[in-house]
Amino acid sequence: MTSSSPHDAIFKATFERPDLARSELELVLPAEVKAHLDLATLEVQAGSYRDRDLLHTESDLLYAVRTREGGQALVYVLYEHQSSFDAKMAFRILKYMVRIWERWLADHERAKTLPIILPVLLHHGEGTWRAAPEFASTLDASPELLEATRPYQPHFQFVLDDLSALSLDALGARSLEALARLTQISLWSSRSLGRLQSAVPVMAAIHRALARDERTRALLVQIYTYILQAAPADVAAADIRSILLQVAGPEGAEDVMNAAQQLIEQGRADGRADGLREAISHVLAARKLPLSELGSARMASCTDVEALTAWLERAATAASEAEVFAGSEGT
Repeated sequence: MTSSSPHDAIFKATFERPDLARSELELVLPAEVKAHLDLATLEVQAGSYRDRDLLHTESDLLYAVRTREGGQALVYVLYEHQSSFDAKMAFRILKYMVRIWERWLADHERAKTLPIILPVLLHHGEGTWRAAPEFASTLDASPELLEATRPYQPHFQFVLDDLSALSLDALGARSLEALARLTQISLWSSRSLGRLQSAVPVMAAIHRALARDERTRALLVQIYTYILQAAPADVAAADIRSILLQVAGPEGAEDVMNAAQQLIEQGRADGRADGLREAISHVLAARKLPLSELGSARMASCTDVEALTAWLERAATAASEAEVFAGSEGT
């Protein structure tokens, strides 16, 4: 999932906040695991673990947590999310884990051991998760063969938080920070007008209990933007705005309208980015300077109009793909 996904954007905006991430992990991690962790020490690790070999797939959020045993021991928590079922998810998680360990070893050249990684997956697709949350579910083997070869295969489970399997009442009653609950209900209801309408009383009650500080308002605007953006295509934006105004109440009406305006402006920016990407492709094709698969993926994931404009200018004279992208991250 690329960073341009509306699901990805609201997931990160919410759970990159340590207080909200901590409340989710306190809820979903097994008690025997939490007993060893000091979740008060949770820190979000800067940047996502992008990997050139994985063509801009990325682990969503990575946290470092100290253990209760003391010393310098730590555990990484890999928090991933999916808006649809993926039968190969355990394999993807394994790749992320290996990349994280590789990066860790590069930063700790004298290390003799590796930190533990706890993979956690939040799912909010149209249906419930359809496979066991373990790597063995991806292997083509009978139970007997799996057991016989267990010592020779990677075997791990990931913690699955499947919002799609929960009712609205169950979501509303979760022991989470209020903003985390509001985000999860937004993810749960985003694909269905009926679900969104049914969630209005619960979401409005959560909204009324929130503090009105600037940090909270900023995340609320992102939540409103997400709901407007992720709504079914056949539902009028005016109908979604009307629902959001019921959720936000009079004190939040300005934030709802700000979200709608931001989405309009983002649409204009996206249109400019699409045009620039197309122009770069035409220029490079005319000059018979094709992009590699990695270069194509990099350009497709870029939404920065300024970076794309610079790439277009370089495309006219560059002798190689490296020259086109020189000096710019493009994300």
